[in-house]
Amino acid sequence: MSSTLTLYKQKNENDDHQKSSKDPLDNITYKIVGDFGKWQLKIAILMALLKLPMAWYQLNILFLAPPQNFYCVKPKSFTQYTDDEWREMCLPKIEEYPCLIFDPDILSVAPNMDRALIPLVPCKEFVYDTSVFSRTIISDWNLVCTRHWLIHFTQAVMMWGVVCGGIFFPMWADKYGRRSPLMAGIIIQFIAGFLTSVLRQFWAFLISWFILAVAVGGLGVISFVMSIEVVSGKWRTVIPILYQSPFGIGNTILAGLAYFLRDWRHLEFSLGVLSSLFLLYHYLIEESPRWLLATGQTEKACAISLTGLISLPGCLLCLLIITKFGRKTTVCVFQMISSICFVLILLIPKEMFTNDWPRLLVAGIGFAGLSGAVPALYLYSGELFPTLGRNVGVGGVTTFARIASMVAPGIVTLDEVMADLPLILLAIVSFCQLALLVPLPETKGLPLPDTLEDAERFFFKRRIGHIVFHLLVVTTPQRWRKIEMGNIKVDQENQTSSFLRLLRHQSLSGVPLTKNPL
Repeated sequence: MSSTLTLYKQKNENDDHQKSSKDPLDNITYKIVGDFGKWQLKIAILMALLKLPMAWYQLNILFLAPPQNFYCVKPKSFTQYTDDEWREMCLPKIEEYPCLIFDPDILSVAPNMDRALIPLVPCKEFVYDTSVFSRTIISDWNLVCTRHWLIHFTQAVMMWGVVCGGIFFPMWADKYGRRSPLMAGIIIQFIAGFLTSVLRQFWAFLISWFILAVAVGGLGVISFVMSIEVVSGKWRTVIPILYQSPFGIGNTILAGLAYFLRDWRHLEFSLGVLSSLFLLYHYLIEESPRWLLATGQTEKACAISLTGLISLPGCLLCLLIITKFGRKTTVCVFQMISSICFVLILLIPKEMFTNDWPRLLVAGIGFAGLSGAVPALYLYSGELFPTLGRNVGVGGVTTFARIASMVAPGIVTLDEVMADLPLILLAIVSFCQLALLVPLPETKGLPLPDTLEDAERFFFKRRIGHIVFHLLVVTTPQRWRKIEMGNIKVDQENQTSSFLRLLRHQSLSGVPLTKNPL
């Protein structure tokens, strides 16, 4: 029985492989540019490098608005006191930051008066600690006290821009091709990046910041789709996973620049200079041949060249697992790791161990799980959606990640409502995400669908094939399987028709269909 099942599985796998090779568009794409060659390597590297500015601009809020001590400016009437004496005199002990101070007019007259009798008034002007960062958006626009919420709003504007870019640019790319919106995004990113470093008005800065985010979001989706469409065969698994790796490198570059450039304007200007290098893509990239073929532009496709650092371990491990077990399984495994880590962090008591090292260890493992789930999910999403809607589909999927980034600061503050409430919510959401993966089909071994009908046909056939296999195991007697499985050829084009012929042969042989003698 085991040998028979193995035989059937091998035939089923061969059937999937032949179905993949018989996909007309896959064959044409392969003939034009090959599975993987110099041209695909060039495009893959160029698309992966676009992950660098995504890391720079999505994460540099950490250096634009880092934690910065500030104090109320000493009035001229207190020049006889040192800065430390002034702060000791004016600050109420219940205030962490000097948003409210004792009324300076009263203090100047009666400095020793009982503080309980002196009213608190808002500080009118602040001075900032520049020992670590010489200038931040906090010090430039006084984003403290009642204006502190504008820091979170700045990051929310970035994420909303990424969401909008992930919707608008993919629609453009699906209709008019990948190259034009990609270059438009690079140009917008370059211009907006420079503008953010020189604008003096906060609201003008936010407008430029939003436009920059739109470009970043659009480039993220289009570059990924390009990387998946220019390769085929086993490389369609390898390249989209490795595509994610430069994001971690971008984090390192950003941190290194921020170490030497402690003025946020200088940092943004330097990122703009680096982003300008991507303008060279105008001479280096061509249109996606698969999109040209899907839209009937075969001649243009043939004209294309025929020469055809915590997160990094997660990406590499993801690559090893996904090539052997498939996309859906890989996403489930890494998502399960992250979900379990949320629960473990909840169970490990706080401040029981030195530096809470067990919680930090589990958090690191959970982050590695997330870094493995993200590239696998990108690949899985790209393979689920058809060519003529792939950008929009992947953009829609990534939209939820951006929304999560926007609500994350609010989720963290829920710890004040109930201890560990953020972790509880994250654990629940993580397990719910696992449940959402259950009804989705596996895409390993299937050709990329080019239309919605292709996607439905491929996945329907794969699902029917599994049903046929399990029904054969349940309904076919052992003695019949051993004899007949070697004699009846499985139809490689339609597994359902094969199953009907097997059932008919079984009924003619006199074996009851409703009994299983095993």
